[in-house]
Amino acid sequence: MQPAIATTSTPKPALLAEGVSKAFISGHQRTQVLNNLSLSIEAGELTLISGPSGCGKSTLLAILSGLQKVDSGRVQALGSELGQLDLRALERFRLQHTGFVFQGFNLFPALSAFEQVELPLSHMGLSRTEARRRARLSLEEVGLAHRMRLRPAELSGGEKQRVAIARALAKEPELLFADEPTSALDSANGQMIIDILHRIATTHGTTVLCVSHDPRLVVHADRVLAMEDGRILSDRRNSARIDDSNGISP
Repeated sequence: MQPAIATTSTPKPALLAEGVSKAFISGHQRTQVLNNLSLSIEAGELTLISGPSGCGKSTLLAILSGLQKVDSGRVQALGSELGQLDLRALERFRLQHTGFVFQGFNLFPALSAFEQVELPLSHMGLSRTEARRRARLSLEEVGLAHRMRLRPAELSGGEKQRVAIARALAKEPELLFADEPTSALDSANGQMIIDILHRIATTHGTTVLCVSHDPRLVVHADRVLAMEDGRILSDRRNSARIDDSNGISP
């Protein structure tokens, strides 16, 4: 009797784009933003998409997160074909599986940091007790336990971005998308945001996809993709990534 042959299945990528093209039309002007782009993003890593302004990196992020439709090609996220989901199903997918961090923070002026983080959790159907627990833990994780009762006007830029990260983190997302998260911050605060994003990927197993032209992010990424004119020019893994396993100072 022949011995059984062990087989290993290759894990599916967290994000997959195949032959994706996207153009925007303004009047008679047609601008091609993405050109037959294919990409596979592994789970549990911090992947950086870098490149100059206008190269298509933010559009790619929006497409991979389901915020924009492709003109041609296909996009798969966590095994789901985004192009086959209707608007309601896409909204439900983003609510349940994704978190977003933007350059402009997107905080509500009248809400405290704690309320900012707690609010999306109620839409996920969590109990008030669980929502409050997650909000508190997430704010503690980003070093804002002592600032959670303050409103955005009372917070620095770096603190506002940490609130935004805590809001995304509290959802316990499998996918975290960050669009230029450090561009509005000074060097010290930008470095802290980079450290937090990397730690989320490492300790939570979250797939973090970040688009930025900030060179400080490069050494913290597991993988760096360079874009230009709607195409990926280079794809490299970072073997010299800095170890940032120390705690976050408030």
